[in-house]
Formats: sequence, C-alpha cells, structure tokens
Amino acid sequence: MDTVPHYFIRHFTDEDGLPQNSVKGMVPDTNGFLWLATENGLSRFDGNYFFNFNVDNVPGLKSSRMGRVYPNDTAITVETDIEEILTVTGSKVTRVGKEMPGYAYQQYLAKKNDYYPIRGWPDDYAEQFAAIRPVVFPNSNESYFAAYGDTISFVKNGREAYRIIQPDLDLMRLFVCGHQLYYFTSSGQILSWKKDRQVKVSLVGDLLSDSSFNKSGVELLWNLAAHQVFAYTGGNCYQLQQEGEHIRSAVVLRGFDFHETYIKSIYYDVVNSRVFLGSSTKGLYVCTRQQFTSHKSDIPDTRVFYAQAPFGKNEIVTASGLLLDVHGKFSPLPLWFNNKNVLEKFTLARDKQGRYWGREQAMLISVSADFSKVMSKVKMPDAIGQVYVDAGGTLWVGGKYRGLYYLKMTAPGLQLLSAGVEDVTYIKEGQIQGVLWIGTHKGLYRVHQPSGSTDTIKGLEQGNIRSIYVARQGEVWISTYNKGIFLYRNERLTALPLDRQGYMSSTHCIIEDDYGYCWLTTNKGLFCVRRQDALDFTDGKKADLFYYYFGKDQGFNTNEFNGGCEPCALKFENGDISLPSLDGLVHYTPASIQMEMPDKGIFVDWIERDLKLTDAVDNIELPHNFKTFRLHVSSPYFGDPRNLYFNYCLEESDKAGEKKIWLPVNSDRTVILSSLPSGDYRIHIRKLKGFGKDQYIEKVIDIHVAEAFYEKNWFRVLVLIVLICLIVLFYKMRVRHIEDQNKLLELKVFNRTRKLQETMATLQESDEQIRKQSLMHKHLLTAITHDIKTPLRFLLMVNKEESLSGKRQEEEVAAVTYESLYRMHHLVDNLIHYMRTTFQTGAFTQDSVYLLPLVEEKMAIFKPVSDAKGIQLACHIPPEMTIAVNKLLLAVVLHNLLDNAVKYTSHGSVEITVEEMATGVIINISDSGIGMPQAVRDWINRPENDGTGHSHSTGIGLILVKELLPVINATLRAGSRAGGGTMLSLQLHYNG
Repeated sequence: MDTVPHYFIRHFTDEDGLPQNSVKGMVPDTNGFLWLATENGLSRFDGNYFFNFNVDNVPGLKSSRMGRVYPNDTAITVETDIEEILTVTGSKVTRVGKEMPGYAYQQYLAKKNDYYPIRGWPDDYAEQFAAIRPVVFPNSNESYFAAYGDTISFVKNGREAYRIIQPDLDLMRLFVCGHQLYYFTSSGQILSWKKDRQVKVSLVGDLLSDSSFNKSGVELLWNLAAHQVFAYTGGNCYQLQQEGEHIRSAVVLRGFDFHETYIKSIYYDVVNSRVFLGSSTKGLYVCTRQQFTSHKSDIPDTRVFYAQAPFGKNEIVTASGLLLDVHGKFSPLPLWFNNKNVLEKFTLARDKQGRYWGREQAMLISVSADFSKVMSKVKMPDAIGQVYVDAGGTLWVGGKYRGLYYLKMTAPGLQLLSAGVEDVTYIKEGQIQGVLWIGTHKGLYRVHQPSGSTDTIKGLEQGNIRSIYVARQGEVWISTYNKGIFLYRNERLTALPLDRQGYMSSTHCIIEDDYGYCWLTTNKGLFCVRRQDALDFTDGKKADLFYYYFGKDQGFNTNEFNGGCEPCALKFENGDISLPSLDGLVHYTPASIQMEMPDKGIFVDWIERDLKLTDAVDNIELPHNFKTFRLHVSSPYFGDPRNLYFNYCLEESDKAGEKKIWLPVNSDRTVILSSLPSGDYRIHIRKLKGFGKDQYIEKVIDIHVAEAFYEKNWFRVLVLIVLICLIVLFYKMRVRHIEDQNKLLELKVFNRTRKLQETMATLQESDEQIRKQSLMHKHLLTAITHDIKTPLRFLLMVNKEESLSGKRQEEEVAAVTYESLYRMHHLVDNLIHYMRTTFQTGAFTQDSVYLLPLVEEKMAIFKPVSDAKGIQLACHIPPEMTIAVNKLLLAVVLHNLLDNAVKYTSHGSVEITVEEMATGVIINISDSGIGMPQAVRDWINRPENDGTGHSHSTGIGLILVKELLPVINATLRAGSRAGGGTMLSLQLHYNG
C-alpha cells in the first residue's frame, strides 16, 4: 500500500481576492481565521474569501504596507512600514497605534540602534544588521536572546541574565522552540544551552530518512507569531518540535519547490494536516494532505471498475481478472490472459468454496478460486441482472425473467423460486433468515423463502433501485437512481434529505464502516453520514442531516464513482473499504479519515446599506426609507466548501414563537433584504457544524427599522388632534348645514303655512260668506214667505170673494191689489239688486253721486203708496251735495230705508235730511209711524251685526241694508223720533 502522503494544492493570488501577491507573514487567530500580512494591507482568510484591512476601511491607518507580524500571547500585532502597530482581537482590527501591546522589545524603531529584532526565518535584513548590531530572538513577553558576533546574551526584564560564547556562530541557524534556544549546525547537528552550558540535542523523526538532508543540508523557516519552526530540504518540509530532550521532525509537505515559488512564510495546521505557504511574489498556497488512495492499472482500458470481490486475505479481484495487491499494484490473473471478457464487470460473487460467479449476458459462469479457469456455464432464460451469495452459501440469480433462481451448494442444479420480481438490479439478504430484499428497475420487494411470497414496499413502485444495505433487523437503506436515498425502518419508508447540490439524488452505493458512519457514492463525489443521525431523522428527532462531502482533492482521480453493480463496494475484514470509480479503485481506512467539521463561529464581515458600508455590529439601526440592506457573513473553514453552507431567516421580534422559514444564503455569503416596515427584527444565520444532536451554530443580529414620522407617537397625537378638530369642524359645519336646512325648511314651511293660512283665511272667509249667504238665504226665504206669500194670499182671498160688489169696494180692492203688487215689485227689485251685489267679484266702482236726485228718485217710487196712505214725503237735501259712493248700492240702501219708513207709517210724514260732517255725510230718514221695536233697534245699532243674528221680525229690507253697509263704507244708527216714530241715520264715510 502506498504510504507516501499526497497533497491537494490550492493557489490564491490577487485575482482571487488576495490584496497583493507578497505574503510576508501569517498567523491564525483564536477563532480559526488565518491572517496574512501583505504589502497592500492585512488580510483575513477564512478558507475561501479574503477580508482585507487597509487605509480604505481602517480609521486612522496611514499605510497599507505591512512590514512584519510580531509574536503576541493574547492578540495579533502587525507593523506597517511607517511603524504603525495594528492590533487584531475578535478577528477584527481593533486598534491602530504606535506602541506594541506585549513583546515590546520586538518593535523595530529606526531611531533605536542598539539591536535589530528578527522577523523570523527567512529575514532579508537580519544578516545585514548582524554585522553592526545585536540581533534579537524572542523568547517570552519579557525575555529574549541577543546574538552578536560569537556571543549570545539572555536578557530578562531588561537585564542580562547570562552569556553564551559560540565560536563561528551563524545566527541564521538559531531558532527558539519551547522557550529554548537551539542552533542547527551546517553538519546537521542541533545544539542547545542550559544557561551558558552547551548540550547536544538529538534529532529524530522523518527528516533523518530524507536523502537530501545529508547532501544539501537544511534551510530554516521560522514563524515567530505562530511559534512554529520548519526545516526545508530537497523539496520536502518538516516541522521541528521540542519533545523532551530531543527535537522531533515530522514531514508536513513533500515535493514542493520553495525556491521556485519564492516561499517566505509558512504556517502548519497540525489538526487538519494542512500547510499554508506565503510567497513573496506569487501569493498564497494551501496544501492539504489527501486521505484517500486511488489505485489505477497501467494496463490499457482497465481503469474503469465496477464489481469487485475479496481475493486472499486483503487483496481484491475484479470481474475482468485483475488483482490489486496489498501494495496497491494491479496484475492480471491467468484467466485474464486467456480471455479478457470471460465475465462482465457488473456482478461478481464468491461462494464458500472460493469460486467466483459472474455473468456474460444470459450465461451464468463460475470461475475457479485462483481465477485460472472457467468451472461451469449455465444458460438462463433471459439476460442476467445480478448474482449474489447469501450467508448460508446459497447462490441467487436474478434477471429480466420473472422469479429468482437459486443454487444450493449441497444440491445439484438451479431451482426457480416463483417470486413476483423481475428485471432485478440488486439482491441482499435480510437480517431475518429466509428473507431476501430484491431491488428492480421499478420497485423494491421483500421475498420470503421458501414460499416465494412477495411484499411490495409502497412508495418505491417507480424507483430504480441501485443498491440495498440491510444494517439491522428492520432497518434497510435503499439508494435509487434520481430519487435519492430511503430508509425503510419499522415498516415505514422515509426519504432522507438530499445534499444542497443535489448530488445524492443518484446514489450508487451505501456501505457502513465499523464506527457508525455510512458512506455514499455518487457521480459527484463521496458522502458520509452518521447512521444514528439518520435514525433520529426518521424518528422526527432531527430536522436536518449533516452530510460530510469528499471531493477529488481528497485523493480521488475522479469524482464519478460507479454503481449499477453488485457488490457496489467492498469492505475488508480489517475495516478498510474499496470503492469502484470511473478512474481507479478508491481505497481508504475509515479510522484514519479526518473529517474537518465546520464548527467555527459565524462572523459578520461588513454591512452595506444603500451601497454604503457601515460597521459590522450585532445591533443594526436602519432608517425607515432604506432601499437595500446587505450583510456578508463568514466562518473560518479550510475544508471543502461544500461542507459549509448557511441558512438564514428573518423574524419579527414580537413573533419569535412562530415557525421559522429558513432560506439558503447566497453563494457569495451575503444576505440581502429589501425595504422593511418599521419595527424590530432578528436575522438568524445558522449552519450545520457536524454530526450529532447539537448540530447548529447560530448567530442572531438584531435590526431596528426606524419609524417614519407618521408612525411616531407625537404624529399620532397630532393626527388624533387634527382628526378631532376635523370631526368638530365637520360637526359644526354639519350642524350649520342642518340649521341652514332647517331655516330653509322653516322658510318653506312658513311660506307654505302662510299660503295655507291665506288659503284657510280665504276658506274661512268663504265659509263665513257661505254661512252668511246661507243665513241670508234663510232670511230671504223668511222674508219672501212673509213679504210675498202674505200679499199673494191676500190677493187670492180678495179676488175669490164674489160677494164684494159696488164701486167702492172695487176701488178698495184695486187699491189693496195695487199696494200688494207694488210691494212685491219693489221687493223683487231689491232682491235683484242684492243678488247683483252678492255675485259681483272684485272692488265696487265709486261714483260722485248727487244725493238729492237719487233721494227724489226713490221718493217718487213710494209716492203713490204714501199718498194712498196719507203720508207726506219731505226731502231736505241741498242740490249740490255729492259723495263718492257706489250709486247702485246706495240706491238699494235708501230704497229699503224709505220702504221701511213708509211701511210702518199709517198717517203722518216721512222726512229725509242730510248732515255734512268732517268724516262724512249723515242721511237721516225719520217717520211718524208706530216706531221700531227695541230689539230691532239694538240689532241695527250693534256694528258687529252684519245681517246675521237678527230677529224674525226684521224685514228683508233691513237685512239687505245691513249686508251692504260695509261695502259702501257706511254705518246705520236707529233711534226714536221726537213726538213718536223712528229715525234711521245713515252715515257715509269719506274714503281715506
């Protein structure tokens, strides 16, 4: 077996993010980052990204040219070319000053000419300064060795403790290891001193077996800051470490030319066997020791491998007849020489007699234990899929045909087990005796012997089964083509999660080592998962599975492993595992494989808001109107980057109990957020750190998005006040509007009420008029009954009595008849005039009426009656007297008053006089008749009487007069005449 270590080398330059290609020093910090001093800044390397510190992002720094890295027990200190001291703590540059914090004597000051502190080896200036001043080698914080000429002084706390004399001293071969000064002589010896006494120190380890050591000697490389010393010779590098009374040398790198690459600084990661080399011109080299060995055959066309079987104790034979021995060399077995293609590559099984079984299309072939001859050939019904030998030694054959054929070594001939399977891709015996697990191109089946009854595993009906691994009773691992890995446990099928890249969707093989880890081969590399983690996942105890990834940088010739064969991997009795690949067989010892876990912390490198960088802090304040926010995270990890991936989630602080939604962080390790509403948030960033229960490393960053002005309390109070004011204003406007509407409504109501009142007044007036008219009609009917019916009855009676004869009687009858007819005539005439006034609408016209002619006209009407009754009519009215009045109505009134005076006078006189007053004219009509009843006089004298409320004795004439008085603007007074009789005074008022 090849025991020479091989290395995978990654090269980083300024094209990969390194600030400059001159790496002058390097040192790790306590968090796992590697710090590089260059001529363009100090760079922090996390294994994939460089985070650079220079004058652009370090406040107060005036020069980016880093000169040297000093030793420090608690921090990292770096000096620039202008004597600025940068102090690194917490994986950040935290201080820029002029004084060294610790190891103060190491600070180089141009004004101080008494000694020169070395930078480590190599040091381009040490030899130059050694000729003129002492050269200082650091020992501890307060002590150092100062070498000058052939004298070495040990100084502690500023005082010389002792001196050492060493003739022909070559200070370039001095180094300090474990607080002890050593001298590596040109002859290969190592000297030391116990105070001032010289002692020889033995050198042990790998360096002694290097042929170049005695031929060309060694070169020392000393990393002061990391307290590491190395010896380089013949392309090989060895670390020198104090071990008791001797110095042990251990190889850390082989076959790397330090001179060609101008290596000036070195750091060795002991835990992960990784070497970091800093070049003065070519940047950084990272050399990782490969843990896997790939064995390739030198025989043409024999580098692609599939099925393999054990040969002897720790050797391997392939189906084609190639043997891989314990030294990693391939050699063909006899059968290979005879017939290269005697067996196909995809299946190979060894029975308990040591024979090998394989196939050639539909032919089942057995080969002798030494692979020298074919033992038998059996023609099968169709093409063979796989052959398998169970623990009991029974050979099983499955293929395109339906069912399984088996051969018991104690019984001759193949037998058919009528199981419900066909197109077989894999056969595996279960932990329960008599149970076979059969994989096909379309599903997984469990076959029970000897009945052949078959159970179909639900959920894999369309799965193309690549391999089956039965780990324990009731625990079956299944790999498929394009559907990933499944675990059938306790009669329940669970799909295991895939890796982030999805490489495991087509997993060829699952094989478990002796330490509880399952190894999974794919077309894109090798994965390892902890078996218990998978069981916990199926039980719901874990939400994620951590898969450790190995790529070709670990020693594979290719990342493409092969599958579709049985067995898909081979495990030796000593626990070693061999895996077939597209370019060789990969051999490894699981116990010696170191898995470099991504278990370092998570750090925020920088924060960017709206394209402006700000300090990386754990409590971030953002303005309300920010547009974009980015933060870059890192975690030191120098293994395969596919083992390191981050997830993040954003949650509101007041909703911390809700289920988190985790999203993958971008490949450039930035988290990007758009604008957020105001409030408090938390960004959770986490990563899987390895196997086991406590899998996560998480970092929480608090974010406060400031409130907008309209979200602040004062604004809310202001809005509330404004709202209240608006409500009040609106209320007042509404009230005013309602009041205006009410006023408008009141006005409308008033107008309508007024119109209604006017209408009601009109109606009342009409009603009153109708009432009066009704009463008048009643009076008229009474008057007519009295004034017309009585004369008519009298006339009928007179004319009916025939006994009346004679001339006198005839004259009396004629006189009575005339009087009756006369009264009836004038009664009808009055009624006609009254009716005219009653039905006339509008205002009555007024005329300038001469009273005397009008009165005389009316007296002439009553002249015959008055003469017949012996009544003297007298008128005493001046001829020129006039008054403005309606002549017709005044004539009706005078007519009725004269008629009433003549009617109630038997003998005597009727006089008409007139009085002119300031307010009008009074016409007095007096008679010497029987007088007017007091009730009638009272009725006449009450001005409120308007023709109603009269006595039944009142004639129609007075009623008409009473009705007409208001129309002609007159009043009537009734009184007694001196000497007997009645006087009626009609007062006509002037208008205005």
